[in-house]
Amino acid sequence: MKTRFKDAFRGKVVNKRLTVNTGVDEFPRFVVEYLIDNYCTEESFQDDLQQVIKRLRENFVHGAEAEKIRHQIRETRNHSIIANLEVRLQETEDKYWGTIGAINESFVNVTESLVRQYPMLLSGGMWGTISLTYDETEVHNKKIRPFKVTEFTPFQISIIDLNEYIEKRRQFEADDWLDFLINSIGLNPVPLSRREKLLYLWRLVPLVEANCNTIELAPRETGKTYIYRNQSYYVTVLSGGKATPASLFINNATGKVGVVGSRDVVVFDEIANTDFTDPKALVSIMQGYMQDAKFSRGKKEILAFASIVMVGNIDIQAKLPHEKYYHLFEPLPDFLQVEAFIDRLHSYLPGWEIPKIHPGSLAQDYGFITDYFCEIMHELRRKDVLGPLKGRFQLLDTSTAKAGITGRDVRGVEKVLSGLLKLMYPHGEVTDEQLGELLEVAIEGRQRVRHQLHLMAAGEYGPVVLTGKLVQSGKLVTPKLPDSQREQKVALPSAPRVGEVVGLAVIGDDRGCLLHFEMQASRGAGRIVSLGSMQKVMKESVAAAAQFIKTHAKEVGLPINWQENYDIAVLATMMGIPKEGPSAGITIVTGIVSALTGRPVRNDLAMTGEITIMGKVLAIGGVLPKLQAAIDAGCAEVLMPKENERDVQMTPDYVRNKIKVRFVSSIDEVLAAALVTLS
Repeated sequence: MKTRFKDAFRGKVVNKRLTVNTGVDEFPRFVVEYLIDNYCTEESFQDDLQQVIKRLRENFVHGAEAEKIRHQIRETRNHSIIANLEVRLQETEDKYWGTIGAINESFVNVTESLVRQYPMLLSGGMWGTISLTYDETEVHNKKIRPFKVTEFTPFQISIIDLNEYIEKRRQFEADDWLDFLINSIGLNPVPLSRREKLLYLWRLVPLVEANCNTIELAPRETGKTYIYRNQSYYVTVLSGGKATPASLFINNATGKVGVVGSRDVVVFDEIANTDFTDPKALVSIMQGYMQDAKFSRGKKEILAFASIVMVGNIDIQAKLPHEKYYHLFEPLPDFLQVEAFIDRLHSYLPGWEIPKIHPGSLAQDYGFITDYFCEIMHELRRKDVLGPLKGRFQLLDTSTAKAGITGRDVRGVEKVLSGLLKLMYPHGEVTDEQLGELLEVAIEGRQRVRHQLHLMAAGEYGPVVLTGKLVQSGKLVTPKLPDSQREQKVALPSAPRVGEVVGLAVIGDDRGCLLHFEMQASRGAGRIVSLGSMQKVMKESVAAAAQFIKTHAKEVGLPINWQENYDIAVLATMMGIPKEGPSAGITIVTGIVSALTGRPVRNDLAMTGEITIMGKVLAIGGVLPKLQAAIDAGCAEVLMPKENERDVQMTPDYVRNKIKVRFVSSIDEVLAAALVTLS
């Protein structure tokens, strides 16, 4: 098999095992691989490598030596360096100029014939050996431009033939091709499962698919940015620095288009630590761009093709995201946890399934030279493989709620599926089984986005089960997401208990949660002692409840002189997060009365409602997320203010029909429903 790949892609394949730990890591990987492939034989590899290293060391220009090299070129009139040469056409002069950053020169005379021979010089430049001369008679626009390229030997493949690549792909079986691609990105496929190989392939999708917006959160040391940093020079990785509208999209002062308009992929590394200048404005621009691949500068709209990739860290537990996360976008900065922004993500890659990188993870076999594969992926962005296959599958919603799929769901699945097909089957020849395998991966990525949106905003995003149907066979493809079964362990009391009561609250961006309160009576003088890290609004609820208890003791079954004999401790759990509104009033009153009377509180009941010092129960906000939290926790019944009855009636059927809601307007009704009558 090794020989078959070498023969088919002669001059474009290298033994990846020989390209690691070479001692010249400061050079681009594709430069080292090209030199090893062309100047080293496996029989005398170490001796040949030393000659390559010697050549690199002797001819490479370090930044501090730029002026010294410029002087040598002037004195000798013939000097060779190893550097990157980038060429641009100056149309006002009808002249090609070269830029060599190594010698700080951007007006190097380049012949038109050289550009014709190596057209890639015009798109990002090429590394190679550059022979330079110095000719002070070269004058352009009354300025001396003496530096001139006399010879150029590239260290990169100069001509990319995508049709040739696609035709040669036909010679290999899918499994062998997948392993070869994994080797090509510098990893060893042998210890990897089929699933893990597909996950690595998934990471490549934004490189071959234009305007594909993905997110990957994973534990540390899983190589989240390894591929992007090492596989393509058409990628910009923003790592913990400042991200501004000017650097990303367009500088309004100069009119210069940012990296979104000049790169294939823009990667936000360590997304939680990225410094977004004016976050709201930037997110607004990104939302528009992620939706239709356009951004505006004044009245002018600019079309761009860069894919947006966000990567970051997430804590895991038992190989799944930690249960402390209610939804899987919590590791993002707060200003990115916006449903409209998240809905524009095409795919969420489960990075927690990818193994950590270690020495044994590195490729030990043949793969494409990085430079060649980089250019192939760049060219594949223009290739349409999915189009002819669209009639072979359908996308359905098979959930009982029938919320229905959206255009963004379809677009998300098709984007990722298109990218996977380009990588695995660029020739378009794919069986139903192979199509189903990649379709399942593509659906999974979008299903994960939709599931998290449902957790974040259940009213707007109903529960959807995205399913692919293969038209010819009728087979249904529904991915399983183990992470969707992950639950926060917020358990209801196992039995009715004195002083233990469950409330409902809203935290973050309309996310419901259960609140556990424990009240305990002890000898004292009528004090209400608040324990736990309570926020201001929660303390107001405690104060209102305490005032009501003190003035209405007899009405709730307490001895009038209870204050002379008892203190009440109110312990609130999960109080480190600010809660929405003073809606814990009836919950606190119920717990205090239970603690003083010895009557247990129902353990299958949750409640929410603000209380006045006269005992009235007032309306609360966040009805839908609170009901959803109660359903998720397994509550049988919820007590809610009578004033919220219309709000409950307007909730979706899949919420309203799953739980009993009892409406109350006074504390008497609350206590009658919540306290267990002692026999």
